[in-house]
Amino acid sequence: MTVNRSILKFINLPMLLLFIGGFAAAIGGFVIHTMYTSPLKSQCVMPVSFYDIKQGKDVALLRGSYRSYRDSISRGHVTFVGSLSRFSDGQRVGQPVTVNRELRFEGSITHNLLQMTITGHNRRIGDQSSDDDVSTYVFPALHNGESGTTSLYLLDGKVMATGVETVARIACMN
Repeated sequence: MTVNRSILKFINLPMLLLFIGGFAAAIGGFVIHTMYTSPLKSQCVMPVSFYDIKQGKDVALLRGSYRSYRDSISRGHVTFVGSLSRFSDGQRVGQPVTVNRELRFEGSITHNLLQMTITGHNRRIGDQSSDDDVSTYVFPALHNGESGTTSLYLLDGKVMATGVETVARIACMN
């Protein structure tokens, strides 16, 4: 039986095997570290709570969480789960209204501007809100074909945020 000498030379070089194994482990560790520390996650949670003070003493309070999902490079969807309460003269008017909506979009990014075009809008189970309230308080662009532009910010090199002009109003918290 003949022995292939080139295989024996490769087997007799444990330092080469150790180097290749260490290199592969380092690359794998780098990839995993980048995936877990990247601000461009496939999902983002953005809690929000704000008051809208109307003329006189009428106030609306929106509380809830946006969740943003990246479906592909140029498509995604955003959900909002929360409630809308109304107040007049410091007293709550009626019961809080449950808001549970989903918005699908196509988008493109130029510099730090995200331009979105709405491709779909859905009510989700338990939603009690009107389309007028949702377009006023939750999703300004609500209907298919409508477009909107928002600014994107990377805060401290770690946190993705969005807002208008120069003010980051909503930050990704996960």
